Amino acid sequence: MQSFSMRKPIVYLLLLAFFSCSKPNKLEGLILKVQYQPDKTYSISTIRGTETVITYSGEDIAMQQIKSKNIKNPTISKVKTKTDAELVTEKSSTGTSFPVILTYKRIMSLDGKNQIPEGTVVQGEVIGEELPTFSKVVSGTLDSDQKERLLQTVQSNFGQLDFPEQRLKIGDQFSADRTVAIPMEGSVIELVVTTTYKLLSIKDNMAEFELSQNYQMTPKMMDNSFTGSGNGKGQLSYDIANFLVTDYSIKTELEMNKKLNYFEFDLKTINEFSQQTKLVTN
Repeated sequence: MQSFSMRKPIVYLLLLAFFSCSKPNKLEGLILKVQYQPDKTYSISTIRGTETVITYSGEDIAMQQIKSKNIKNPTISKVKTKTDAELVTEKSSTGTSFPVILTYKRIMSLDGKNQIPEGTVVQGEVIGEELPTFSKVVSGTLDSDQKERLLQTVQSNFGQLDFPEQRLKIGDQFSADRTVAIPMEGSVIELVVTTTYKLLSIKDNMAEFELSQNYQMTPKMMDNSFTGSGNGKGQLSYDIANFLVTDYSIKTELEMNKKLNYFEFDLKTINEFSQQTKLVTN
């Protein structure tokens, strides 16, 4: 009888050890993933600002020609726009996809010229857990080329929210590259933008990231005497429960130099971008 009572605690310990070992470990870390949900409305407010300074230098004959064309030296330009848009996701009819409609509600610019008419609609869809894919622009005033450019811009903006799926702890970081081609003086400048995201904190279901950007530019043609580089800093806020980037802001500075036969120009530009996204309906 005594031996049986001694074996009972041993059996309990063995069972406890078995279930403790077989219980799956909870995965730790945050995955930065943006997912738009069906039957929701999101408000998107975006501010873009650019200040550009172009300075010319070179031989007298070249500088006289520039002056004769009423080109100021330096040439300074400023552009700033504020856009309020609404993204509406419809109910899912198939269970794996649903339509999305992006509508430009209000647009204000520093010079009063709005490149996107108010009321312009961009249509697309979400498939599975992917970001929206846009396919059509509906506007009574934009021509086909303008619609195509707007479609590419919208798709590129949402594409920036496509982050690598990896688990992050406080202090972890990752980088993502994006390539942009810029036509200039009969050739093409390839701009490689590397953005690094560092997780700073997680509090009240919000994750805060520090952003840093690095720009590397190289000419695609051998005879193009072009150089340039740039960098930037910003921040990102991520709503974990709603899989949504609520705040994204960054300020970048670029410097470029282009040498021609009789003169050269230096271009310096400061770009500011900020975007706030809110879930209007739950």
